[in-house]
Amino acid sequence: MYATIHRFRRWPDEESEEWGRGLLGTLLAGASPAGACVLGRLEGMDGAVFALWDDETEATAAATRPGEGARLLDASVYAVVETDPGVARTEMPRFAQLVWINGTGDPDRADAAIRAGRERIAPATRDVEGVVGTWVLRSRDSRMVVVTLVTSVDTPEALRRAILGTELLAWEDPAQLTEPDRIDIDRVLVAQVPIEVRS
Repeated sequence: MYATIHRFRRWPDEESEEWGRGLLGTLLAGASPAGACVLGRLEGMDGAVFALWDDETEATAAATRPGEGARLLDASVYAVVETDPGVARTEMPRFAQLVWINGTGDPDRADAAIRAGRERIAPATRDVEGVVGTWVLRSRDSRMVVVTLVTSVDTPEALRRAILGTELLAWEDPAQLTEPDRIDIDRVLVAQVPIEVRS
């Protein structure tokens, strides 16, 4: 599976579901993703459209659409390298956390981050209440985004506490640990499912 993230600039009054559906329709232009969410950052004047696609060709085509009138900042294509269903997997998400990692594109750091996520972080966060699901994304140049859909604005803090409570595994090199470049907490304006995590 593949994913696209379109980042856009918005005005404060652009918070309605109707506006989000219009934006999504503009970007999809009749295409049918496996799932999509329109997100508006809680503290900022930007947002993102996160969409899942069954193959890379569909994702690449989606990333090249101009989205007229949407004030797009950029669009990127990612491979979905991990999915992890949460305890709230059957519920509709109300908020999202986007963690932007490895902006320098270091492939070794990306490999280490994916392995740490699979072996240390995912087991520690699997039972956190309010998590709908998590998608770990990696671009061709090894930049990463971890998208987590949640039902409560308090859930990202619960996830952070769960991660801080873990100890590094024997193979982990502290020098290879990847601090996030940015963490966005967004309101979900529109959610078109699956939104139960698909693997």
